[in-house]
This record gives sequence, structure tokens and C-alpha cells, in this order.
Amino acid sequence: MDRNELIQRTFPYLLKRLEDAGIDATPQVDPKTNGYILTVDTMHFNVENLLSDLSRIDPVKHQEQIERWVAFMIETLRMPEYSISDPDELRKRIRTRIIRGGQSSDLPITYIRPFTAGLATALYLDFPNSVSLVTDQSLARYPLSVDELFHYGQINTDNEPIDTKQQVGPFTELLGESPFIAGKAANIGALVSNLQINAPHGLFFAIPQRSVLLYAPIDPEDISRQILQMADYMRFAVMEEFGNNNGYAISRDIFYCLPTGEFGPITQGDNPQLHELFSNPEIDFETFIGLAEKYLYLPESFVQRFLAK
Repeated sequence: MDRNELIQRTFPYLLKRLEDAGIDATPQVDPKTNGYILTVDTMHFNVENLLSDLSRIDPVKHQEQIERWVAFMIETLRMPEYSISDPDELRKRIRTRIIRGGQSSDLPITYIRPFTAGLATALYLDFPNSVSLVTDQSLARYPLSVDELFHYGQINTDNEPIDTKQQVGPFTELLGESPFIAGKAANIGALVSNLQINAPHGLFFAIPQRSVLLYAPIDPEDISRQILQMADYMRFAVMEEFGNNNGYAISRDIFYCLPTGEFGPITQGDNPQLHELFSNPEIDFETFIGLAEKYLYLPESFVQRFLAK
């Protein structure tokens, strides 16, 4: 199903279900992204997220997915900026999430903490049908400090359920309905422990979108081939996750984490010379190698540890 057909099938049903719930929503095109949004009073909902979800699943499941999105909108609209005064409830609902650094520039969240490679961690509250970003204003009213919130939030994110664990190319892929799966990358030690991953030399990982985490134990005996295989897989993951204005997308990079705690990117996914790598699935091997050399950006400490002769 192409995008236009998907839009034509989705919007009438979505708007009718919202109307049934007493919600008058106006579809518009966001001038900044050219993506579709729904405007309700002063609130804006990015419909591209829903369209992206629908494009990935069987059409027979579209109605169920739209109903879930309607429930999310209803809960969000009927819930004012949520202020929790009970510390125990706050500890239960708080989560951490990795976001693109640029996402925070237009949001009232100066408390965010840097992750790596232009990414940051932010705080969210998790509700049955929606999640709510913790703003500076709401943070000031909470009975827990920002340090406590990040502490309990990461514990809760570490324990978010994983629905699918499967082998995809050179990676093991973790998938879930939770929007916090990628946030597990902020505590790789817990991930390795919880999943009993055998990674004595460290771990490669990638977080192309918020509900996906890819990982592969570092293989020092065949690391050059492993890195090229990961780069090849990532270009297709990026095409999928960053296409169609996907608001769920996070990073084009591949990261490493060593047992010493050292971690960071081994790529530079924001290199403007990589457009063909991330847009053309038909490039030949020679072209791929040339673009991969521009994509890879290995830290000197990593090179000395694994690649120095």
C-alpha cells in the first residue's frame, strides 16, 4: 500500500472516531517537516507516527492500531499537564528516553542530560495509553529531585518488556511496543546482565528508532568484517526508520561499549556525504566500500585496542 492510499484509508476513519469521542480535529501539513499533523485547539499530534506504524503492519490490523492511537489522543487531551504529588506513584511512572539533541531545542526541557553523538536523555511519565514528557515546569512541582527521577526512570526503562528478540543480519534485534526500548542503551551494563549477553570484549549497539535496539558482541578476531556487515545492515535500517518523516527515528550511528565503561560512536551518521548510502539500496560493492569509509569514524582508543597491528 503506497503512502497516498494509506492516507486516504486512514484519515476518514481516524477523524470519525475522534468525532465520536467529541474531539474536533483538523488535519494540517506541518510547514517545517511537510508531515501531517492533527490540530486540536492548541495541541498538535504528529500523524506521521501513526502512518509509519500502519505502513509496517498487515492492513487487517490497521483498525486496531488506529483505535489505540485514538485512545492515546483522548487520554492526552483529557489529561492536563500531569503533576504527581505521590513519590511512590512518581517512582512507578517515570521513564528515561533517548532523544535526538535537536528535538530538545523547541521544548521546555533544559534538564536533559547528554548521551553521546548529539543524543540526550529526557524524562517521561508512562500512562496506560500515552506517555507525557516531563517539562521544566512540571519538574519543579515534583516531590523527587531530578537526580532521583533519572535514577528511578532508568531502572524502569531497563525493566521495560521486550516483545521480540531475533537475529537480523549481524545484530540481535530487540523490539517492543514500549517507546522506551532504545532507552535501555543508556545502561548497557544492565542490558548485558538482564539478557545474559556473553560479551567479554564489549558490545556494539545501535538505536535507529525508539522501540528498537540492535546489539552484537564485539568479535576481536574478525572485527573488520563485523564492522562492515553492521554498516551494510544499518543503511537499510536507516532507510526504513528515517523515511516518511518518521518521528520515532533516533540515530544513524553504530556505538560501542567496552567492559571498562568506555563507549561512544564508531560512525558519523550525520555526514552530509552519506546521502546515497542511506537512500539507494542498489549501490554496488565498490560504492558501498567508499561510502562506508566516510561513514566509519573509529576513535583512536578503539583502533589501538582492536585494530592496531
